[in-house]
Amino acid sequence: MNPVQTEDAIRLISAILMDAGWNEDELKGLPEVEGLAELCRTAAEIRAHAYALSRGDLSRGSAARGFVAGALKEAEANLRHLTWQMERVAEGDYSQSLSFMGDFSVAFNRMSREMRDKVHELTRLFERYKLFTHEDVLTGLLNRKTFFEVAVGELRRARETRSPLCFLMADVDEFRKVNDRYGHASGDSVLQLFACRLREALRPDDLCCRFGGDEFVVFMPHTGRAEGLEVAERIRQGCAQAPIPGAMTELSVTASFGLAAFREEAFDGDFDPVILLEKAVQHSERLLRRAKDEGRNCVRA
Repeated sequence: MNPVQTEDAIRLISAILMDAGWNEDELKGLPEVEGLAELCRTAAEIRAHAYALSRGDLSRGSAARGFVAGALKEAEANLRHLTWQMERVAEGDYSQSLSFMGDFSVAFNRMSREMRDKVHELTRLFERYKLFTHEDVLTGLLNRKTFFEVAVGELRRARETRSPLCFLMADVDEFRKVNDRYGHASGDSVLQLFACRLREALRPDDLCCRFGGDEFVVFMPHTGRAEGLEVAERIRQGCAQAPIPGAMTELSVTASFGLAAFREEAFDGDFDPVILLEKAVQHSERLLRRAKDEGRNCVRA
């Protein structure tokens, strides 16, 4: 290769590597002089591959060989894997981490950790919000709205299966005196303890809610009058025999109960679960008042 050819080769290779406006058409007709054409085509291939990667195009690939071409292929493979990992993160897999891309790995791993932490915090807040919308904050029992929604569905199922059911209303005896004498914080402790006694005495299918103030209601599906009385008596005895822990260990708390039992005949004729539930509340309230009038700490059915 003479000096002119050397200068031309340097100029051509420099243009391929350095000139943004260079075009592959300039390789057409290039003489095959001592591998110059092959070297220029390889440089052009590396240039095209590098440009594709710079635009995020991972589909081009390259047939070039050598150190620079290999480094670009490794970068392309890493970016492919990174893309796959980003898709996993987008689907909620925040365990993804990088270890092969230096500073980018540090940033990616930090992003993944922070997203995971944020999602966990949002999930925790959402679960807490759901509890507030479905449960009574003080006792952890169902709130009144949720109880009635679920109970209406249970009434429909009871009609389909022609099974008896019981509706129990409970009221803590002398609760106002507890508040007046010991304070509202102690009154809250009494309600929480009573809710615990209810949960301990009830069966898995029973529904229980804080109806309001110191009143609680229990819906017992597939339960006849005799069995409902047994459950109510078990709750009554559990409350009467268990003192309030802590600062109020000497306080004995009792409760009164009104039990309304419904046989299969209650579902005959026009059936409206909402109306039937309202009747159950009214009937059990009357029985509860009767229990209060007859000395408290008893069950009336």
